[in-house]
Amino acid sequence: HLFVAPNPRLGNVNLLRGDADSRFNALLTRISRRFADGYLLNAEYRFSRSTDTCSSDSNCHATYPFDEEAERGPSDFDVTHVFKLFGTWDLPIFRDRTDVVGMLLGGWQLSGIVTASSGFPWTPVFGGGLCQAAVAGGGVCPLRPVGYTGGVDETPSEDELKQQYGQFTGGPLNYFTPPPAGSFDVPPRPAIGRNSFRGPRYFSLDTTLAKRFAIPPMPGLQNAGLEIRANAFNVFNNLNLKPFEFNTPSTQIESPDFGRATAGLAGRVVEFQARFSF
Repeated sequence: HLFVAPNPRLGNVNLLRGDADSRFNALLTRISRRFADGYLLNAEYRFSRSTDTCSSDSNCHATYPFDEEAERGPSDFDVTHVFKLFGTWDLPIFRDRTDVVGMLLGGWQLSGIVTASSGFPWTPVFGGGLCQAAVAGGGVCPLRPVGYTGGVDETPSEDELKQQYGQFTGGPLNYFTPPPAGSFDVPPRPAIGRNSFRGPRYFSLDTTLAKRFAIPPMPGLQNAGLEIRANAFNVFNNLNLKPFEFNTPSTQIESPDFGRATAGLAGRVVEFQARFSF
């Protein structure tokens, strides 16, 4: 591999890679049961593994492009465990009445979905803000550590990820060795794989309360109806930490925010909808 200094007249040039390799394997399970009195439950679980050498043509996060096998690791979007529980319930309140009371107060349906998943993978890097290694006159950064002592929980708790340095007690330099600064034909090989750690897990309960009001047939309006619904997302207002993104303070070993989640995803959101259809 030869890396030369870029032509200053061209600026940034994106080279789309055509030599990536990806593999996906999964175990999919599903249980569905319809009960009496208007209950329906559906449970799904996926155990999967997605690996590749590059997860995006336009934004490939290669940290050691000198050896394709050194880039093989979990895909940026890989999630090992995903569980979903979905259910609907036709509320029995005035459900069998055909008068005005039944039309206005009956026919409501309550549904909900529980989603729980393990975290996305991330890569610890050095030189996120400054290239320390020069290769054939050009910069290669960021780079992965060239030494790793191990002994770190690779799936930390949410409480750990809120603390400074996360599961890396005492700071990341107690665990990782930075690549040497200077000029190289090829930088030292990294001692830790791409996407070798896991970020925050995810849990949420979303619910919907809905009813459809039928409209009597009229010329030009067949099967018309008005549907109203109330949607609540993240009902318990659970704090879901934002996944670690590549080469951000949470993944840059020089950063005081290394190993710590610096933001959260959306909290509870409630919305009301009305939709007329025919």
